[in-house]
Order: sequence, then C-alpha cells, then structure tokens
Amino acid sequence: MGSGGSQGYQTTIGFHESEQVKLSYDYIKKNSDKDIYLFGTSMGSVAILKAIDVYKINPEGIIIECPFGTMYQTVCSRFKTMNAPTFPMAGLLVFWGGIQNGFWAFGHNPSEYAKSTICPTLLMYGEQDEKVSRQEIDEIFKNLKGKKQLKLYPETVHENYLIKNKAQWTTDVGSFLD
Repeated sequence: MGSGGSQGYQTTIGFHESEQVKLSYDYIKKNSDKDIYLFGTSMGSVAILKAIDVYKINPEGIIIECPFGTMYQTVCSRFKTMNAPTFPMAGLLVFWGGIQNGFWAFGHNPSEYAKSTICPTLLMYGEQDEKVSRQEIDEIFKNLKGKKQLKLYPETVHENYLIKNKAQWTTDVGSFLD
C-alpha cells in the first residue's frame, strides 16, 4: 500500500490500510505498556475509524483530521474540484476501483465506522476544505459514541493542519491529551 510519499503503488483510501493500523496497534500493545493514541489525516483517519470498527482495537484516544463520510462522497468531491460532472463517472469509478481492489467500495463508509468508536476522539476540520464537506464531518461527529471534541480551523483547506495552524493545533492536541 502506498499513498502520498509512502512506498507502494496502490491505495484503497483507508480500506485495506486499516489492517496496517491494526497491525501497528497490536505491535505497540504487545511491546509497550504505555497508552496508545492514534493520529491520522484524511484517509489515515478513515483507516483508524475502520480499524476500530472492524478489528475492535481500543486505543486510549484518537486524533483524526478531515475524514471523508463515504467513498462515494469523496470521489464526487474530487470530480467537483475539477468542475467535472459526478454522474455517471463517480459511481463507475467507485464500483470499478472497488472491484480492482477486492472490496465493495460503496460500503466503505467512515460515517458508519464512527458508530463503533467509543474512545475519546478529537476530530479536526478545516472549514475551507474542498474535498471533505462540513456535512460529512458533522455526520461523523454525530456518530462517534465516546467523549468527543470538534475543532474547526476557519481558514484551512485539505492540508497539513499543524503547518497551517501550529499554535492552535498544538493547543488543541495538548488539551485533548491532558
């Protein structure tokens, strides 16, 4: 698996990557007695939510930035950013991409995975995000079952929140971890 600067030539936008989250979690749990917090951005946050749902991992808490609501929604948003019509190609891409990667991509729904998340969660969102809508974030936040916080960054797009909002991000994460 690989995405961004990672090695590899394939990504499933958090679906199969959730197994890597589980394996990492299991390794740390086996080799350390410290509390485990997980952090993910975009598809990384989706992989965390799916790992909690499917593999029943139980971290002390999670910090997730800009997870998408459903695979179909995220593909549609990519089409919209290119000013391309979403119908019918977004649905075909979700269908075919899932077939090529061995899963039903229409069922890859982080907003549903969130319903299994009972650990404390810090959900962060850039209000100028062109790839993830506020509606998707609100649905995920509503579905989280444990103690939860939503932090908004008004001038932030789908980018590295720490670099863009260093002081506020550091304060928000520090408060969450205390």
